[in-house]
Amino acid sequence: METFRYREHVGPGEDYDAGYRTREDLGAWAATDPLIVERELVARHRPRIEAEIDEAVAFAEASPPPDAGDLERDVV
Repeated sequence: METFRYREHVGPGEDYDAGYRTREDLGAWAATDPLIVERELVARHRPRIEAEIDEAVAFAEASPPPDAGDLERDVV
């Protein structure tokens, strides 16, 4: 599914003042957003999605902190 980021890239605010999208963009997308329009489909997949998220969080919390060498790994 494709969806739309409703809030700023990092944080809970809005980023319309950044100039790369408008409130009209949001309105147009919300009218067709599958996460809104296809509620039954989302509900069917929600348990699997939440389990995957829980697994990823548990893995992250159980993992050791990264070392300084990790800062530049996989950076293009």
